[in-house]
Amino acid sequence: MLATHRPALRVALPTMTAPVQPLSIAHARADGGRVLVLRGDVAVDNAPDMIAAFTRAARGEEAIAVDLSDARASDAGAMALLVNSVRRLRRRRDQATVACPRGPVRTALEHTAVARRITLLDDPAELYAPGLQPDDRALMPAVVGGHRQRIATPVRRGALLAEATLAMEQRHPDPDLALDDVARAIATSSRQLQRVFSEHAGGAFREDLAAMRMQHGAVLLQTTDLRVAEVAQRVGYRQAAQFAKAFRRHHGVSPSGLRRARPG
Repeated sequence: MLATHRPALRVALPTMTAPVQPLSIAHARADGGRVLVLRGDVAVDNAPDMIAAFTRAARGEEAIAVDLSDARASDAGAMALLVNSVRRLRRRRDQATVACPRGPVRTALEHTAVARRITLLDDPAELYAPGLQPDDRALMPAVVGGHRQRIATPVRRGALLAEATLAMEQRHPDPDLALDDVARAIATSSRQLQRVFSEHAGGAFREDLAAMRMQHGAVLLQTTDLRVAEVAQRVGYRQAAQFAKAFRRHHGVSPSGLRRARPG
């Protein structure tokens, strides 16, 4: 059971008038690789399956793309989990292509500046080999048609990473936040949690936390008029200069440069 947290990543989500659609995870043949296809509503309870699917896709040798054109997030927590999964895929693979038409998911990728680090397409048809469309073969044990298959180790570890991600989303403004703090919050050992970050997030906890703080910094810079020094404090940095240096290294642009580039 995932712990209940209220992550700080807030991207406006429309009120869902359509029925919630169970999440399905499938794969299709792309032109020279594979496409990971997410359909339906990402939610906190099916996030472990999604995380495990992204992890397995990142480990393959084929080129990998992601089709999010029919994916939605059920709430802000689910959106944070989806955005962080895309960002972690990019960390594990030098190139990442994501199809995501205009909508809340696209907005979240842009506001967090994750979109700056991936190839973002409007039309999912560009991902697939000529004449081929997404199939319904499960890429891995997943939530398909609302029924969870037997939980395998990757999904159990995906559950730990999902819980840790939500805890970090909630507590990232604390400049002293450490791996031990997150491990205690989700009732696991620090050793086990570090292994989860290494295997499923593609790096150490501190690196993942820094990247998450950069995402939140990007959201504040593009959606508020807060001074850079205040943005730095709100995402866990005591010194604005330290934040600005980390921001430029992560996003390839200064905080003020990203703010100037935001849509009018």
